[in-house]
Amino acid sequence: MNKAALKKFFIEDNLLIIIDGFLIGLVLIGFLIFGLSDPKDTFTKTVDSYTNSQQSYEESFIRRYQLDDYTKDEPYFVLNPYKMSPLSGLLMFETETETSFKIVVVGKTADANIEFTTESTKDHYIPVYGLYPEYLNMIELYEISGDIETLVSTTVIYTPGLPKEITFPTVIETTHEYFGDDLMMLMPALGSYPVAYDYNGDVRWYLSSKLTWAPVMLENGHLLLGTDRLVADPYYTTGLYEIDYLGKVYAEYTLPGGYHHDVFEMSNGNLLVGTSDFDGTVEDVVVELERTSGDIINTWDIEDYLPELDGMAEMWTSFDWFHNNSIFYDESTDSIILSGRHQDAVISIDYSTNDLNWVLGDPENWGTDFVDAYFFTSIGDNFEWQYAQHSAIALDNGNIFLFDNGNNRSKLRESDVLAEDNYSRGVIYDIDTTNMTIQQVYQFGKELGSAFYSPYISNVEYYADDNYLIHSGGYGEVSGETLNIPAPLSEDFQSALLNSITIEVLDGEEVYRLEVNSNFYRAKRISLYTDLTTYDLGPAEILGKFIVTETTDETFEDGFKFFDTVPPRYEVDLLKEEDRFVVNGVFDNTEIVYLILENSDNKYVYHIPTGSNTYTAMCTIVSDGDDSIVSFYVNEEGISGTYKVYLNIDGHKFDLYKKVIFN
Repeated sequence: MNKAALKKFFIEDNLLIIIDGFLIGLVLIGFLIFGLSDPKDTFTKTVDSYTNSQQSYEESFIRRYQLDDYTKDEPYFVLNPYKMSPLSGLLMFETETETSFKIVVVGKTADANIEFTTESTKDHYIPVYGLYPEYLNMIELYEISGDIETLVSTTVIYTPGLPKEITFPTVIETTHEYFGDDLMMLMPALGSYPVAYDYNGDVRWYLSSKLTWAPVMLENGHLLLGTDRLVADPYYTTGLYEIDYLGKVYAEYTLPGGYHHDVFEMSNGNLLVGTSDFDGTVEDVVVELERTSGDIINTWDIEDYLPELDGMAEMWTSFDWFHNNSIFYDESTDSIILSGRHQDAVISIDYSTNDLNWVLGDPENWGTDFVDAYFFTSIGDNFEWQYAQHSAIALDNGNIFLFDNGNNRSKLRESDVLAEDNYSRGVIYDIDTTNMTIQQVYQFGKELGSAFYSPYISNVEYYADDNYLIHSGGYGEVSGETLNIPAPLSEDFQSALLNSITIEVLDGEEVYRLEVNSNFYRAKRISLYTDLTTYDLGPAEILGKFIVTETTDETFEDGFKFFDTVPPRYEVDLLKEEDRFVVNGVFDNTEIVYLILENSDNKYVYHIPTGSNTYTAMCTIVSDGDDSIVSFYVNEEGISGTYKVYLNIDGHKFDLYKKVIFN
């Protein structure tokens, strides 16, 4: 190449390079200024919902089952079919004629066998419950013909060991004669899993997810449990799963204000659910869900019934002033009975008229006129009021049965009883709503002293007159001193000694005692197999809905630098769930943080709260990981399209180089 050609090359080609670079720069600026997608943008990672996952699991094992012709002699068995119940399985086969079978899960002792007899059918999908962990289990299948039972096959299954979230009992005292094939289910308070023990104390069932709150047994044989997703810290879940012991969800109910503590199934199938409206207070709203749609058809806001500043217990806060922890519908009086821990009060609301019927509790610190109108006057010997109670239910004779936690045993701080001298108990009150008098007619637990003292959680169950369950689930001790606060709130929580004591009483005598060195929200005696035991294939119903996530019109600095990324110390993590977008990050409570979703047509700005509210009743732990992480949720309702994601932290706008799709 001669010098002239070389000169021309450098002039023309370098000019093209300069022009091309200039154009690329303009394009990049256009991307940044006008909200178009930067080439580095990636889509937010997505996570599948449990209901979607379980449908995939089901389709997978059904495909495998259909690859061969399985018979009673050689049935098909799948362990933990929904990846939720590791000690359960499904036995499947076909018969030419409609036939009934009995299955026997062979126990470590003869009394520990668990049996179930199926209905006659040709297509057999038999749930298998009660396997032992880390054990070579035998499942015997018997064909039934009239009164004759013939063993036709034995399936041998080895199960994995238990995860660290499962705690073994330290004490189990009962007999098979009394307890039979039932199990005692404990619902977690401290990040463990729902678990159930047989009369020997062996683990025979658990769920491998932190589903929690009250285990409500439905009329169709299913369970209602809180979901494993949060709408707000520390434990407000998105709603409820209707689930069986296989871990299969049949319906998921979503509530705008989330779910906490308790739910009650009414005779028409509708559900009374504890929720919140997050209007500055929490845990003071009850709604009625129409069962088939999940729609809210009734709402009771407890702020409408009680003076918030009266009757305050020591753990009262303006944010969590009532702390409703149980719901019971009394059909005989057409009333809803609620338990307000932070007011030391049980209240009754007329379901039809929405009027307040009565308040059960120590009248100290309440206004005189309100006491005269709604409170009972105590009569009889050995009477004691309840404090910070849980699990208030009405018995058939109109009496009120509840767990009296007994915090301080006074509403006057100068009269407080020390935890080491205190006790919890199950107590029954006879109430006369005509004369507005109350009499204590039964108690159990006081005689056990501080070892049975639970300053939070716990419950009672009624089986028959003189046959009760009383569960003290929240004992804690640090350096030899009994805790007077929920264990998770103790600065020395990691070194605390914990215990949960579940007792059943018959005719005044202990006939069952289970102790586990952890804290458990509630206990419930269950039968894995009943006349209602069924299993159905198919997807879960998705019912109810979230609300439209509120945007903000606050003004703020919008400092922005090209290619400036959010500092790693914020640990920002984004994910897209089926029905919402989730932003996780570690933010100081003094920092002002906004989430910005933007495309060429729309811009949505959300304020992410970083300040903390005061919680004095950490009833259960649902979330995984670091509790310093702030989570914010943008629901699918009211938004659609693809958006770029930005964060504004203290006036500095950061491009996260992520896109999120709302369907």
